[in-house]
Amino acid sequence: MGTRRVLIIATAVVIVLVVAGVLIATALRPDSSQDAAPSPTSTPTDPPVAVAPSRVAPITGSDQVPTAAGVQARLAGPLANPALGQLSGIIVDPASGATLWSEDAATPQIPASTVKLLTGAALLTSADPDARLVTQVVAGDQEGDIVLIGGGDVTLSARAEGVETEYAGAPTMADLAAQVLASGVDVRRIVLDATAWIGPDFAEGWLTADIGTDTTTGSITRMSPLMVDGDRINPGTQYSRRTGDPTITAGKAFAAALGQPDLPLIEGPAPEGAQVIGEVSSQPLSILLAQALEQSDNVLAEALARQVALARGAEPSFEGAAQATIEAIQAMGIDTIGTELFDGSGLSESDRVPPTVLAAVLSQAVGPDAGTLRDLLTGLPVAGATGTLDERYRESVSHDAAGWLRAKTGSVAVTYGLAGYVPDQNGRLLVFALNSNSVVGNPTRYAMDAVAAALRGCGCS
Repeated sequence: MGTRRVLIIATAVVIVLVVAGVLIATALRPDSSQDAAPSPTSTPTDPPVAVAPSRVAPITGSDQVPTAAGVQARLAGPLANPALGQLSGIIVDPASGATLWSEDAATPQIPASTVKLLTGAALLTSADPDARLVTQVVAGDQEGDIVLIGGGDVTLSARAEGVETEYAGAPTMADLAAQVLASGVDVRRIVLDATAWIGPDFAEGWLTADIGTDTTTGSITRMSPLMVDGDRINPGTQYSRRTGDPTITAGKAFAAALGQPDLPLIEGPAPEGAQVIGEVSSQPLSILLAQALEQSDNVLAEALARQVALARGAEPSFEGAAQATIEAIQAMGIDTIGTELFDGSGLSESDRVPPTVLAAVLSQAVGPDAGTLRDLLTGLPVAGATGTLDERYRESVSHDAAGWLRAKTGSVAVTYGLAGYVPDQNGRLLVFALNSNSVVGNPTRYAMDAVAAALRGCGCS
């Protein structure tokens, strides 16, 4: 479902692939599922154990260098498929920096959910990947008041301890409520502090229909730093419609966890220097990013974009996060001319990104000097196995890339995107960024998959 579409890291099945000297480990989902306020990234005293996917090692490359002529000959058939519509993109050899094929690659396109690659790269190069988002309860100004302070952790769960959520290792309201009850505080009212972010709660280019209805799925909500389960009405269903009122919904969940579901709720800021009664923390930012990338979780991506803004000293709003993300990509030495962002998830059809920018980010991520940027690869879906690619690369024209190719998908009403990497037959890692406009539907997806899969069969020296 691309951008209109959470990593479940199971303890059961792990696929380990050796790809051109790259160790790739990825977890499969089990079949049954899938400012008065303190700093939002301060670390609690006793954080939960990190649920960490295995990390991807750097490429080692191959001495057999692909040529542009060889790659283009290999792609001639797949590129001729009319289902691709208006295709733009670029294929590069990151080890040499050579462009092997391109078509309108410098032209800004609607990127859809491939924008999450920019959000992720900006996060990993701007913020501390090991930082955690903290939700706190503090004493209020009035007797009997407690204040629930949202720190931007949209994975906080209203489900009971031990019950699976869409976000592996997420903190729970039950834990937070237990701390409050253990304190002996007489709670008569809950104040909800959602002031960690500012500005509009709905981005330009989003559709209210994406919140979902009784008969349709949901992929976004009105953004608030205080919410539970990504604002899903059914926390156990990945594409559950959203409540559209995340702050109040979180307050009701907290009241229920306290055993007082009828407690009055009001919104307002926490008193400065208030006594902390309880707190819970998220998984580390790097793991949250992996969760956002694998299933293209829009709500989580938007929350992480706010962390980019905060890390770079920008205002934690859509506009601040977008500008901070572009600045972070520029700081990587990447030319961002033509890039316009209105959100961090790619759900906005107003976003514009040239394929060259996506390819440049991925080329750095797979390179030997990636540093913390390497974690961008950890959550990328594996073709035919995980995330938004689990049902793809099963057609005969693309099956050879199954298990080898990793990529970020994207789709909105008029655009499909696919950006990732795959080793060729010589073990040379190739990076690609593809974008198709005007044509939608599974034929376009399959045709785009075939283009990327052709690189896997390439011994194009």
